[in-house]
Amino acid sequence: MTISLSLQQLCHSYGINTGYRDMNGLTRHASEEALIAVLRSLGAAVNNSMDIPSAQKLKHLQDWQYVCPPVMVFWEGSPPFIHLKLPAYLLGAALPATFVLESGEVREFLWKIEPSTVLEQKTVDGSVYLVARFALSGFLPPGYHQLKVELPGLSHQSLVISVPNQAYNPPSHEGNYWGLFLPLYALHGSSSWGAGNFSDLRRFISWTSSLGGKVVGTLPLLAGFFDTKFGPGPYLPASKQFWNEFYLDIQSIPEFGRYSEAGQLFNSVDCQNQLSVWRKSENVLYEPELKLKRHILEELSQQFWTEKPARFADFEIFLANHPSVLDYAQFRAAGETLGLDWQHWRSNLPADTTGIQKGRNYHAYVQWLAIQQITALKQHSGKSQTLLYMDLPVGVHPFSYDVWKEPDAFATGITCGAPPDPVFTNGQNWEFPPLHPENIRRTGYQYFIRSLRHQLRSCGMLRIDHMMGFHRLFWIPQGMSTRDGVYVNYQAEEFYAILTLESIRHKTVIIGEDLGLVPPEVRPMMQKHAIRRMFVGQFELISDSQMGIIPQKAVAALNTHDMFPFASFWDETDIAQRQNLKLIDEAAAKVELDQRRRTKRELISLLQYQGIFNHLHQDTLATLTAILKLLAGSQAETVLINLEDLWLEQKPQNIPGTTRSQNWSHKARYSFEQFTKHPFILQTLKEIDQIRKKENS
Repeated sequence: MTISLSLQQLCHSYGINTGYRDMNGLTRHASEEALIAVLRSLGAAVNNSMDIPSAQKLKHLQDWQYVCPPVMVFWEGSPPFIHLKLPAYLLGAALPATFVLESGEVREFLWKIEPSTVLEQKTVDGSVYLVARFALSGFLPPGYHQLKVELPGLSHQSLVISVPNQAYNPPSHEGNYWGLFLPLYALHGSSSWGAGNFSDLRRFISWTSSLGGKVVGTLPLLAGFFDTKFGPGPYLPASKQFWNEFYLDIQSIPEFGRYSEAGQLFNSVDCQNQLSVWRKSENVLYEPELKLKRHILEELSQQFWTEKPARFADFEIFLANHPSVLDYAQFRAAGETLGLDWQHWRSNLPADTTGIQKGRNYHAYVQWLAIQQITALKQHSGKSQTLLYMDLPVGVHPFSYDVWKEPDAFATGITCGAPPDPVFTNGQNWEFPPLHPENIRRTGYQYFIRSLRHQLRSCGMLRIDHMMGFHRLFWIPQGMSTRDGVYVNYQAEEFYAILTLESIRHKTVIIGEDLGLVPPEVRPMMQKHAIRRMFVGQFELISDSQMGIIPQKAVAALNTHDMFPFASFWDETDIAQRQNLKLIDEAAAKVELDQRRRTKRELISLLQYQGIFNHLHQDTLATLTAILKLLAGSQAETVLINLEDLWLEQKPQNIPGTTRSQNWSHKARYSFEQFTKHPFILQTLKEIDQIRKKENS
């Protein structure tokens, strides 16, 4: 498909790629219709091909009228030069500038615009502009600073990020971690209501630590919706700035023991019968469990707000220090009263009604409780010297608080996803709106920073979902198929600078999910800034570029939550399941089966070569143990073990590209009390710990 040169140029000026190379190395070209739709969502004044020349002219003029970029990054050791675009008539003038450091210190400059400072000159729409370079004198400490430049009748402001070159690195003697992964909803014990809660996670951390493990990983614990077509997916949160009250341990809430009504409801025959059913279920029954939890939590909330016990003073201080909590609570209450799609009511939100006020009080109260329990979890993991491994989704639910509160931060008429590949031949549509590349810069990335800090305050490791999204995202115009998607570029350096600075301030290790179609510039950038990568053993151990070499600054694992467990992979049952779901056709299944068997033969050869595999015992369990030992004996900084692999689980937690009701709801086959006494699990983890300690000695 051929598009005009003028459209290519316009797309380039907006950071839109008109084509890309797929996983087979073939070039895929975008259609003119898709490109124009993406251009409109970015603010281009274009409705059809006739508008392209005028839109390009306007964009070119706007680019030169920005005196300074909205964001500038100064890495440690780089010369702090400021580049400004100025009208040529200012040549010879003195330009006043004010630099306000994050500390509040004010530095003032008077920059003389002389020929020696001019790097470039250009005529745009009859006006002459120049690019001048000026130096910032004095040491620039790490932080977020503000530069304000005064022109006659106008002032321009820019966020300046000064940052060390690398994200947080733990002390070298603390290397060679190993840890366990399990979604919190899947973790259940004798006191659980069906799904796991924050107290279950605390017990899981203690048990892992007792075996020598230093990392416990889980899926996002962010606020969610459970009554939509999207289901309980943790990667479509209701907000990336608040927690999910579904995971509250209600029985540990102080008010639960104080107010008899809640206790009577919990101890009722109906409630106990429900709990018995949920505990026996193979899947998490979100809606009924959340309904009961909400009923009890509403009782606690209503009495808490009415009686105002001694703890209420702490609650008021919390609300005063976190004003966004009441705003979020009001939004959730309005959505529950008026409908989830806030576009129908945002412009005529009624005054507080009894229902909305009650809902607001409830959501504020449960956020306070969630923060208390998460904070206690963080303190507990610190005492046990175990890192809690959390996950930052790339997007949010289209009806989320975040999109409602900051609509300009998101592109409209667009969803995100991934192009077709050999595994997902139809591509993927993740159903969430992407961040607007320029609007988030104009607001100094405040939304992104808040989302990051929300989780960094509570974890020792943070996984960044779809690290490639810092560089580019696959945009799909609404009404078009995934095959019509277009890649849009972002200012990757600015994302990395913020991530690096926040990582250092919170002393949190950052892991980037660099799986799938990875542009060549992504991994070198991650390495440069000490962002750990992910190494997936099932596929990468025998890849042409690796052949058993596992990188040091990586989290090595057999698989991820988006993959079938090891037993399903090794027994080849995953291929048949995906064929039944029409994710691959019969021909593709045959090709994949042949490739899988080659992969297995090469893995066995590698294990035998490494001397850790007995060729007389090649069953699934023996192979699993051997590969885990190989990972444990590697130089990888962290080895993360999917707990479900240790009992040869066949069911996946999620199958990307599907909307199955079972996604994100499969409970662990064994309860906490059972798997903590399982002989094979205990023996395997003991061996892993010994191997890791040996490598660290």
